[in-house]
Amino acid sequence: PDGTLVWLNAGSKMSYAQDFGINERALNLTGEAYFEVTKNKHKPFTVQSSAMNVQVLGTKFNFKTPSNGRIVETSLIEGEIKVSGNNNEGAITLSPGQKVELNTVTKQMKVSETNAALDAIWHNNLIPFKNADIFDIAEVLEKVYGVKIILSPDISPSTTYSGVLKRKDSIEDVLRILQNTIHLQYKIHQETIFISSASK
Repeated sequence: PDGTLVWLNAGSKMSYAQDFGINERALNLTGEAYFEVTKNKHKPFTVQSSAMNVQVLGTKFNFKTPSNGRIVETSLIEGEIKVSGNNNEGAITLSPGQKVELNTVTKQMKVSETNAALDAIWHNNLIPFKNADIFDIAEVLEKVYGVKIILSPDISPSTTYSGVLKRKDSIEDVLRILQNTIHLQYKIHQETIFISSASK
């Protein structure tokens, strides 16, 4: 009702009270969702789950709370959020590009640097790159497509790519797009991809 946009991943469930937005903006989540929260500093926005709460003012973040998983995680794309465990595990304020993981068994919270937009790729199928060289790109593609990429020693990191790639059904479609931009050659053998510089 407040204009916040929420994408729910498959098998996820969200609920909120009828008076949402009158005094507070609170909702419950089971599963995974991506949020683009409408700013309202007088009414903080809270996402509650069985293990962790996230409080925001206006931001973009991904919240993953698997029903049977022991790791609950939140990645911050933009803005600022305060994350707290429901069993006195502590409270942590995240900056963009950070992820917090809560282990529901050990009750430990851990903050790490992350490609937060990549953690939320499922919601729009877009792979963002900013001044990424071939080593950065290979690392991202390995994660997204579950493949192994081997780079030839002749590969130069001097050429970079900035932009957004649409996630394709096949990694070969993505490699063909990159081939026109950063001039590379590739060979695919089973789940391994060999990349070298395009011959002059």
